[in-house]
Amino acid sequence: MVIDLDFLMTTEDYVLETESFQMRGVTYYPLEWTFFGANDPTMLLTWDAERDRISIRFEQYAVFLGTLEEHGIPEDGLVNGHPIVKLKTSLLSKFATEWMGTDRVNTDRGELSHYVIRTIEQEFHVLAYDDPTVLDLGKVGDTGVIVETIDEFS
Repeated sequence: MVIDLDFLMTTEDYVLETESFQMRGVTYYPLEWTFFGANDPTMLLTWDAERDRISIRFEQYAVFLGTLEEHGIPEDGLVNGHPIVKLKTSLLSKFATEWMGTDRVNTDRGELSHYVIRTIEQEFHVLAYDDPTVLDLGKVGDTGVIVETIDEFS
């Protein structure tokens, strides 16, 4: 199974857990998450070596709007189980237009979309002109992480 943006935007029985998040001072992809993913949340809770690792990166003009806990603007009608949701309009994007002037900057880049990345812990909100890049990093067990099971204690 190849994990890409289309998979994360259309699959409901898939759960993400944040491994890391970076706001980096680089030119091309300043927002970058690494997630563990699985069809079964138990795989994330038990650190199963068969869970997936996924990287999601947003381009340089993306704006990180924080988490629901930080901005406190719940989206009506945002009820679905997809790990990534793309909204053309939302309460948060209207707020950003009004208070951050997002309708006046980088207008040559096109239209901003509101992306919601949902994990088992929280939601991350990003405004971006371009779709994020999703990299399938393979299974955790394939990336050098060794999980050892011990049946007996000595």
